[in-house]
Amino acid sequence: MKKFIWIVLIAATSVLFSQDCGRYKAQVDSLMAEFNVIKDKMSDQNITRDEYDDLYSIYTDIWSEIVEKQKEQKKCIESTKKIVKVKVEAKKVDQSLPQIFGAKWGSSRQSVKDKLRNVEGLKISDTDGSVLEYKNGKHLGYNVDKWQFNFTNKKLYACQIVYSAHSKMNSLKLYNEISSKLIEEYGEPSYEKNKFPSSYKDDKIKLSSIKNGSVTIYNKWLFKNDDVLRIGINENGDVMMTYLVEKLHNKAE
Repeated sequence: MKKFIWIVLIAATSVLFSQDCGRYKAQVDSLMAEFNVIKDKMSDQNITRDEYDDLYSIYTDIWSEIVEKQKEQKKCIESTKKIVKVKVEAKKVDQSLPQIFGAKWGSSRQSVKDKLRNVEGLKISDTDGSVLEYKNGKHLGYNVDKWQFNFTNKKLYACQIVYSAHSKMNSLKLYNEISSKLIEEYGEPSYEKNKFPSSYKDDKIKLSSIKNGSVTIYNKWLFKNDDVLRIGINENGDVMMTYLVEKLHNKAE
């Protein structure tokens, strides 16, 4: 883990960007407007099945075109930026990476199993030489679908937690709630990426963009020794928390 981040400064090429790359934003905005109109028509309870199927075909075609235009826009922006590298020290949380259920980082598999044996609701589901996997239970007050504890050289160095979303709280809302709790506890993230294009009006579109890879969402905190706590939404649309001990992780690679 590097101790510094690179800040991108846009210099004299901003005029060129507005001329050459701005057209993609206009195209995406126009397509999104058309996309939203089609979506509204599909919500009309009076349309026939054939009409719905025709609209759905248009709906998927427009979305595919939006994704392609976004990729073209990204390439254009990257090619027109003049980058000046400035070293800025990343913000850190002045404490050690939190433990999970009292299991110390660097512990053996057996020690972790002993710590988790009596945790309410937790059920072991799979295990091998480098992994302990559990189901169910709670973390930060939210239901968990899966826990994966990872080991290198017989030492615990990481844990990934996949939360259970439900009908009353989709993945994006769940992500925002958990992020808010972490910000209250540890302050603003060391790194974050949480921006959506302004044309994305509802959570369904936002989640689709995360799954197809056109948008990345996460908050990440650095602790002492560059250890990491990260909350994000993965390509399956699941909210996932990751704890990572950097020193041991480097040995695992």
